[in-house]
Amino acid sequence: MSYQPTVIPNSEDYITANTLFGGIERTVISKDFKGGRIRNLFGGTELDLSQSELNGVAVLDISQAFGQTTITVPGDWRVVTDLSQLLAVVEDYRNDIYKTKNSEKVLVLKGTSFCANVEIQNY
Repeated sequence: MSYQPTVIPNSEDYITANTLFGGIERTVISKDFKGGRIRNLFGGTELDLSQSELNGVAVLDISQAFGQTTITVPGDWRVVTDLSQLLAVVEDYRNDIYKTKNSEKVLVLKGTSFCANVEIQNY
């Protein structure tokens, strides 16, 4: 009889954050970040990915209303925004955005933002 090893995914590789009238601060230390899901309703999420590594493309699905999401990324990541926005803003505060335009490490932000704010920054 042969036994197959059980694969337990690393919870740091895929994040889930849900807020309702509150806030979450999370630091992710992952060697192979895959993405995740953020849901904010009258709340905020601060996500620090500055110590994570990304291989290829990761998708972060954001759905928020009357909230804010702040994402800190390493300097060599390219961030692509594909959010549907209504009375919402996506602000990129990184200084070296143009240096990452050919980077193969891509974080895609998708989803819906209503009366909310998304901030992208470096560490």
